[in-house]
Amino acid sequence: MLKVNHLYVSFVKEYFTLNDISLSLGNNQKLVIVGNKESGRTAFLRSLLGLENIAKGEILYKNTSVEKINFKDDISLGYIPAHPSFLERKTVKQNIEYVLKIRKENIKFLEVKINNALNEYGLNYIKNKKVKDLSYFDRLKLSLARLCVRNLDMIYVDDIFVTLSSLERSKMIKYIKELIKNNCCSAIIMTEDENVASEFGYQKKYLIYGSLMDNKEENN
Repeated sequence: MLKVNHLYVSFVKEYFTLNDISLSLGNNQKLVIVGNKESGRTAFLRSLLGLENIAKGEILYKNTSVEKINFKDDISLGYIPAHPSFLERKTVKQNIEYVLKIRKENIKFLEVKINNALNEYGLNYIKNKKVKDLSYFDRLKLSLARLCVRNLDMIYVDDIFVTLSSLERSKMIKYIKELIKNNCCSAIIMTEDENVASEFGYQKKYLIYGSLMDNKEENN
């Protein structure tokens, strides 16, 4: 599914934000990467999505370079950034509807998919509320609702857990795990919290100053 070979990404001359990262993730494999704000975690996810220029190395999906991948036809990726973007002045329902319309989904099933997504994440009672008025937790649930109407091969989640209460955090972890299970897809989740990593229960690695390691101690 995913192969990363000796990846280097640099935003400043002579300094690598990501330093010689190699990673292999098969179909339906899940990974939690633990790293703080300075670790390069967001840069790594954006690189996997083809949103950053690669200085050296390569990222392959099904043996095809990320630069040549057609994200509409070749592979379906879902991404939940720490600060999701929406049509802020549109309603919750309209934001989900938009995702389906731009993908030219069958109109016959449009309403069914939207209602299922609203019910799945407890958003039905605020379906007519404008996104700009939502709490952060509800915005995250809307992110998941937009993804659940698609068939996904891979899900990427940035560290969305930092400001959530313990109850919200547990609910969000449960939602994400269910979404992954329902799609039988691969996933990479970023967090700076060891407790979050443990609650997911997936394979774990550490991103420390741009280097990916199996254990924290490797950096010492």
